[in-house]
Amino acid sequence: MKTSRRSFLASATAAAGLVPFSGFPAVVSRRSPNSVLSHACVGTGNMAFADFNGLRSHPDIHITALCDVDANYLAKAKKICPDARVYRNAHEMMEKEGDRIDSVNVSTPDHSHAGYVLDALARGLNVYGQKPLCHDIADCRKIERLAAEKKAVTQMGTQIAAWPCDRQTVAFLKSGLIGELRHVWVFSNRGGQTTADHTWPLAEAPVPETLNWKTWLDGAPFRPFVPKVYHPGAWRRWRDFGTSWLGDLGLHLLSPVWIGLGLGTTGPTHVTAEVPVEPAPQRTQFWPRMSHITWEMPGCAASGGKPFPIEWCDGNLVNPKVTAKTPANYLPRPEFKELFAKSSIGKQPLQGRVVEGTEGWLLSVHYDKPPAIVFKNGAAAPALPDVGKVPSHWHEYINACLKGGTTTSSFSWAGRLSEMVLIGNAAMSKPGERLAWNAACGTFA
Repeated sequence: MKTSRRSFLASATAAAGLVPFSGFPAVVSRRSPNSVLSHACVGTGNMAFADFNGLRSHPDIHITALCDVDANYLAKAKKICPDARVYRNAHEMMEKEGDRIDSVNVSTPDHSHAGYVLDALARGLNVYGQKPLCHDIADCRKIERLAAEKKAVTQMGTQIAAWPCDRQTVAFLKSGLIGELRHVWVFSNRGGQTTADHTWPLAEAPVPETLNWKTWLDGAPFRPFVPKVYHPGAWRRWRDFGTSWLGDLGLHLLSPVWIGLGLGTTGPTHVTAEVPVEPAPQRTQFWPRMSHITWEMPGCAASGGKPFPIEWCDGNLVNPKVTAKTPANYLPRPEFKELFAKSSIGKQPLQGRVVEGTEGWLLSVHYDKPPAIVFKNGAAAPALPDVGKVPSHWHEYINACLKGGTTTSSFSWAGRLSEMVLIGNAAMSKPGERLAWNAACGTFA
């Protein structure tokens, strides 16, 4: 019997302890410790293909099963792992594979993350889940609770958390060199959340024989298939399927800040968003082309118990024509250019972070450059912290599955970071309103 997304989520919510439940049994140690991890892939194309390759490069993993709604992607992965069994429906795969698998990665469009992640956790599987963990705020805590209940090894797919740049950012923040935390800014100004001005309504086209469109929709409101508009690749811009540029790059940029400041299961008290005015079809169907979001955070140890703001902005500094028309509040503060110029980084990046403390600023670039500290008293910059060598984000996950231990981005806290960006998305739908968030209950006040 096929399980609908709606009915499964109700069952998995029960498994998380919200109501009595006697559903899927926990799966207990299918293979002895330190042997081989039997793994199944949910999704095999685009970012899922990167996850597939990152995972299978570990010497102690066996790709046992593959699943994708797109037969073309599936065939490509099957050619690489010819002995893997193939499926077109992930719930069916997990049901039929039973106790033959230990682990899954969920690397699908955002709107289908929660259903597959909750299914896997409820069956006792370990889960590598792409970011953000879910599309809807309420699912964040369900995933967090169920992962804890099942004692699953989990990892959210912020793979750059394993890179030296992010780990050095974390180490600098933990060092306390910049003093007590006062303000955090994260920005991505490469124009990632652009949207095409489609003629509305879109012209329907036949669904390719290779694509299971209904399964791809996975409980989202039905809409006709249109080539190169939703699948492949362009789904992120759509409210029904993606979680905005914030849900993509924002999670990467916030991750080392969250870890370095020890925010754990912290949540904001309030959130406010500014977005440009869009024409009706754009406004109702797409996430905004740019945004400026401010979360008001309660005090934490790094801030000396004092409240502090976290700000996000994603304007466009790539296209000069767009930049010329971009209001300043969607771009990094003008003084940041001077700060970066004073540092070893030199030039303000398109994507990065600025963390202000009482003694100085931590400047950090997304991707491959080391961070830097600029002290307010003009003192010389400190040496970069030695963070040693670590395995990739995928290998760290597999090692934890086989040998025990925790991962850098386990669901125990990554669910709250996912929740943070989804709170920001909710504010984008009510621009200009200061929304109160009850972090203890996980609801808007």
